[in-house]
Amino acid sequence: MGMPDKQMNFILKSFADVLGWSYTPPKQKYLLEKQETKERDSEKKIQENAPKLLSFVKPLIVEVKKRNLENITANIALVMDISGSMSRNYSNGTVQEIVNKILPISIQFDEDGQLNFWLYGNNPIKRPAVNIKNYESAVPTDWKELMHSVGGRNNEPAVISEIISEYKNSNLPVYVIFITDGGFNGESKIKKLIIESSKFPIFWQFVGINGKKYGLLEKLEIMDGKYIDNASFFALDDFRSVSNSELYSRLLNKFPSWLKEAEEKKILK
Repeated sequence: MGMPDKQMNFILKSFADVLGWSYTPPKQKYLLEKQETKERDSEKKIQENAPKLLSFVKPLIVEVKKRNLENITANIALVMDISGSMSRNYSNGTVQEIVNKILPISIQFDEDGQLNFWLYGNNPIKRPAVNIKNYESAVPTDWKELMHSVGGRNNEPAVISEIISEYKNSNLPVYVIFITDGGFNGESKIKKLIIESSKFPIFWQFVGINGKKYGLLEKLEIMDGKYIDNASFFALDDFRSVSNSELYSRLLNKFPSWLKEAEEKKILK
């Protein structure tokens, strides 16, 4: 019977230390090389097709490495409030800038680099997936008509239910970035849905922008009844004033601990 890899690696590392050499176990070396290749390919792809996004890549990679997320594959979804109170964020370009900064996360984690995209008012609407070729038109020029068509009030339970239906049987972890300016409707329904989805491979990262009255979102991490801690929230007074490094740090802050717990409790297949 051959020697176990762990024992062999320990012996080889011990010899290397004595001789003053560096030694990287084959599996670790393979993963490092794989990640370096992925980084080079992603940077090249963005540079050639979406150079405006290049400044977001390096601060994102730094935060990914800090959290040992280099080899994670996941589905990424962006859910964006398009109720009447969000009008200013659409007209001044904030929403488009959010899409620009979220897309690199999808390029990092999603195998096809596509960002699944929902807008919601009173009703949810799934938009075409965002990628490096179409991202600049993710926010349509007729967004006012779209806002009118989905209804001017925000109905979070409807879009949360749709996301759950879409991803509850996913073979990959699902990271949902949910952008709103607050003023929620149906908090008891939202709570019930978040608890329900805590047994599914879905992590919810809620982000408040230029808003108020976030209510339940501010209590997500202490909310009783969840199978695992599957949701987090932070507010930004002005999305555009926060550095890219800080933004990605906050966006990725809770995702690793959810991944670990979801694996331990066999939620991830």
